[in-house]
Amino acid sequence: MKNLKNKIQNRSEEYQPRLAPNRPKGGLYVEVRGDDIMKAFRKLKKKIKNAGLMEELKDRQYYRKPSEIAREKRKKSLRLIRRMTAQREDDRLMGAKRRK
Repeated sequence: MKNLKNKIQNRSEEYQPRLAPNRPKGGLYVEVRGDDIMKAFRKLKKKIKNAGLMEELKDRQYYRKPSEIAREKRKKSLRLIRRMTAQREDDRLMGAKRRK
């Protein structure tokens, strides 16, 4: 039993996470290496964009009624459908002139 406790303790001492020591618990994190602040800034901007934080901030800036959100969602889907059908029509005609 004592031997097992020593093994567990040794394994926990060996384990070192690869995180920076004063790293914040949540949110986005970028480490500046070699005084290259601009590279770190570009990485942070990319992480913010991929996480969708700016869009969420813009959406939450003002209150929008749920019906307004649903209406915009429907409009967006209709635009997508129109665009896809127009593209499919162009592909079907394969460059032939359309009749008007």
